[in-house]
Amino acid sequence: MSDSDNKKMGRAAAVMMASVLLSRILGYARDAVIAYQHGATPETDAYFAAFTIPDFLNHLLAGGALSITFIPIFSRFLAEGKEEEGLRAFSTIATVMGIGMVFFIVLGELLAGKIIPLILPGFSPAQAAAATRLTRIVLPAQIFFYVGGLLMAIQYARKQFLLPALSPLIYNAGIIAGGLLGGRAHGMDGFAWGVVAGAFLGNFALQLYGARRGSFSFRPRIDLSDPSLKEFIRLSIPIMLGFSLVVVDEWTLRVFGSFLLVGAITWLNNARRLMMVPVGILGNASGVASYPFLAELAAKGKKEEMWDALSITLRWVFLVSACVGTIAFVLSREAILVVYQRGAFRIDDTLLTASAFSAFAVGIPFWCSQAIVARGFFAMRDTWTPTLAGTASWITALPVYYLLQQSHGVFGLALASTFGILLNAVALYGILMHRTVGRRGVPGLAEYGKMTLAAVAAGAAGRYALSAAERFLSWETFTGALARAAAGTVLIAAAYYLAALLLGCRTVRLIHGQKDLLHPPSAGTAAPAVPAAPAPDMEDRP
Repeated sequence: MSDSDNKKMGRAAAVMMASVLLSRILGYARDAVIAYQHGATPETDAYFAAFTIPDFLNHLLAGGALSITFIPIFSRFLAEGKEEEGLRAFSTIATVMGIGMVFFIVLGELLAGKIIPLILPGFSPAQAAAATRLTRIVLPAQIFFYVGGLLMAIQYARKQFLLPALSPLIYNAGIIAGGLLGGRAHGMDGFAWGVVAGAFLGNFALQLYGARRGSFSFRPRIDLSDPSLKEFIRLSIPIMLGFSLVVVDEWTLRVFGSFLLVGAITWLNNARRLMMVPVGILGNASGVASYPFLAELAAKGKKEEMWDALSITLRWVFLVSACVGTIAFVLSREAILVVYQRGAFRIDDTLLTASAFSAFAVGIPFWCSQAIVARGFFAMRDTWTPTLAGTASWITALPVYYLLQQSHGVFGLALASTFGILLNAVALYGILMHRTVGRRGVPGLAEYGKMTLAAVAAGAAGRYALSAAERFLSWETFTGALARAAAGTVLIAAAYYLAALLLGCRTVRLIHGQKDLLHPPSAGTAAPAVPAAPAPDMEDRP
């Protein structure tokens, strides 16, 4: 990839990272308002469970993967100078699939009362009724997510990232507003109506404005013979039919969590949401920003260059995410107390949420890795392999979910989730390496091993130091937890950096400007620019 493309990808990643960071902050505010007003109760469990049917519907019609399935189609029209044909394809896909979405929304509204007790068998009749009511409120938001996803895909294909980056901010702001305005009087219904308002404003109205900033036209069009519609369906079918662990992990946690104590789904949800903050900032943002560029290289048949570009980003993201995961693991109690413990959310809720969070934290680097590696397959227009690998990982992990739930409760379920994503990430990495560079990628594996060992060493050092400080600084007060979190973060990060240097981690050495020896350029080929995820003070960002 050229220096110019690296810079564009860096700027795009910076925009997406800022968006994810702000979105996660608003997401924390949203969950904090819920925790403060309602704590962990049967009603909060019902609220979080109410997203199961809408999420499945979104998954069924590939709404959650529109940036994967529609970007390659629209990008090809742009590359060929046929944007008008691309917009006609948009009209066909939006009309046909939109009709399907509306049909299933109506079906979900009618059948929610019968489906909820089946998918959440551990719920009491009162909880099932509350989840049914909330499901029916949230369901219509899916049409805004679907059409908005197509509108965002148009902007991504044009390499316009700003307005799509604002969508999650407005969405979360809508939920918070709904909770503040109606949460006290109407319970979780206020938050549910906020979901619908946020989806309409952020995911649909704003994205319609963004798409219309360039040439844009839409006319309802039903043409089942349209080649673009057929290609869209072909690319979407694996995502629609496959039950990848990345998609169904949260559903699985809800199902098994419904058999545990009241509040278990809320504890798991809060812990998982907090874990997803660094995953979104580091993994998802880098994956979204790099995807159009990887797709361009794959379209030109430059698989080795694509692997090099992906590997550079992946190494930097793994370096940082392994450190973040270690910090989160060691400081799980402090983090949950500072973030959630107030109002109706008590110390018992903190302890149980922290136990789940510590197990989720181990999986942070693997969630980040999966988000980046999967886009290498999507760039090559292969949606089957990530889906099949993810489905196999989920099926393999299912007995682990059950066994660990029986023996360790919420901690066990979170640990099973981490086991599943580890399987998924490793499988995808190995398959993609085999298809692009083969054995040339093997030396890079040692680098990830060194980062992992550095994380283990830093975690042990951090635990020892914080245990020694327990008698002087308790974690059970807000001030003490905040002080321990600040000091522990600095200590663990420093220990991780030092351990990585002592282990000869070459990615860390790049911070000092040393040459990357992991992927030397082949004869006659310029080496890819290194700073796909550079130090914070450099111009280009991942």
